[in-house]
Amino acid sequence: MPEVTRELLQTTPIDGLPGWEMRLFLITYPPGADASNHSHPVPGVGMVLEGAIISAFDDDPEETFTAGQSFSDRASHHRVSRNASQTEPIKFLIAYAVRQGEPNTTWPSAK
Repeated sequence: MPEVTRELLQTTPIDGLPGWEMRLFLITYPPGADASNHSHPVPGVGMVLEGAIISAFDDDPEETFTAGQSFSDRASHHRVSRNASQTEPIKFLIAYAVRQGEPNTTWPSAK
């Protein structure tokens, strides 16, 4: 299965918050892609450009966001994050405020 791509479009220092930066990503999920079970140490805000994504944090119910809708990534466990379609890709923009040198997304360690 093709992998999810994460393209860093811009990194900008945050005025008034030394050591912090904004990161803007273009994320693409191919048809049927699933990137569930990761975490965000910082919150983010995004907007779906194409397609639909199914998302849920912790024990929250699943939500579907479609093209033109905005959404929030909580600083929490992203239990569900998958493409709602088996035939169409999804693309979305997402921005995070992050300490320089720190990750905005973490993945479970492979065993």
